[in-house]
Amino acid sequence: MTIERIPARLSGATSHGSLLDLIRGTGGMSRQQLLASTGMSRATLYERIETLLRRNLIYEAESMEATGGRRSRKIRFDDRGRVVLAFALGQTHATVAVSDTNGVLLRSRTVEHRINAPEGAVLQPLIRIGTELLNAGTAETLVGTGVSVPAPVEAGTGTVVHPTTIPDWRPEAVTSAMTAAWHVPVVVENDARAAALGECNDDHETTVYVKVATGIGCGIVVNGSILRGAHGAAGDIGHIHVASDGPVCRCGRRGCLATFSSGSSLLDQLRGDGLNSLDDIAVAASAGRTDVEALLLSGADVLGGALAATVTTINPDRLVIGGRIGTIPLFAGQVRERVLRDVVERISNGLTVTAGMPGDAAAVDGLTRLVIRKVYSAEAIDSLLTDYVQNTQPGGRGTAAS
Repeated sequence: MTIERIPARLSGATSHGSLLDLIRGTGGMSRQQLLASTGMSRATLYERIETLLRRNLIYEAESMEATGGRRSRKIRFDDRGRVVLAFALGQTHATVAVSDTNGVLLRSRTVEHRINAPEGAVLQPLIRIGTELLNAGTAETLVGTGVSVPAPVEAGTGTVVHPTTIPDWRPEAVTSAMTAAWHVPVVVENDARAAALGECNDDHETTVYVKVATGIGCGIVVNGSILRGAHGAAGDIGHIHVASDGPVCRCGRRGCLATFSSGSSLLDQLRGDGLNSLDDIAVAASAGRTDVEALLLSGADVLGGALAATVTTINPDRLVIGGRIGTIPLFAGQVRERVLRDVVERISNGLTVTAGMPGDAAAVDGLTRLVIRKVYSAEAIDSLLTDYVQNTQPGGRGTAAS
């Protein structure tokens, strides 16, 4: 998946960061084209280009067609060898992946774990895998790490809030572990929200993504931005109340959506029949086992009924059903049927309901996008280069590292 380009802001004197935005967004431009596009003076533009060149943020690439004089060279964003390390944590497994800055997956590994184990027992083995995957590359530079967890996350700080799935972890456990392992920017996000961003086709799409695995989570993306809510808990639909006399949920209440439609609730009902994992359920469903199919259809129908309200409120372009249970064709199909049956025609018209990417692909894509946004935002680049320019001016504090 191609990482989206953030449009440059071209009002007044274009900053270093906005100039880099423009170069990234166009795929490269000559100096003359940059002068025409920005309206900057030649001296200012050339100074900023030189600063970006020195910091290895851009490079002079192939020659362009001659326009009456010598051939000019295209100036491109320097993404050569730049990689992002992503950790997609679920409740029973995790995927560690290395991707380039365009979201192309280079290497990955998926392992089983228990998210409710102590933080060190979960995170340190994954960090070792991440180190091994990075060491397997050649001439690569790590620019940032991204971690998704099945819990509400405060996006500004990366701290985990209301951690019912990881109650014994410190709120800052993930950020502390990542910054201790690698001195690069870190992004921490809820797993369903990261996957929602990864499933988006473009920045103009409104997408509702629902992950149905051990638990149930939801992510909403509008115009390329994740909806997080006032306290980082937007999309926590697993605890929507759907029945007063329903089963007791792990949160202590009765009749939550998760007690009818989550993978853990299905396992609770099927474990005595020899099914001990979500993979077992998926295999049994593909084999046409009728008792499994009946439970899947029932759980999907309840979920579809609950999602009809969300779809009506958000009016998305796409509703994507992901996760190990959500991507089972029978389950996704029943959710689609129930949602389209329950919403009014003006909402259903143009609405696409599909199963999501397999495994953790969407979460890895979303995390990569979030890391690139953080590392290469105009604000981040301007802050970085303000320190660099100050350090390299006569009488400055010293020479900044490239």
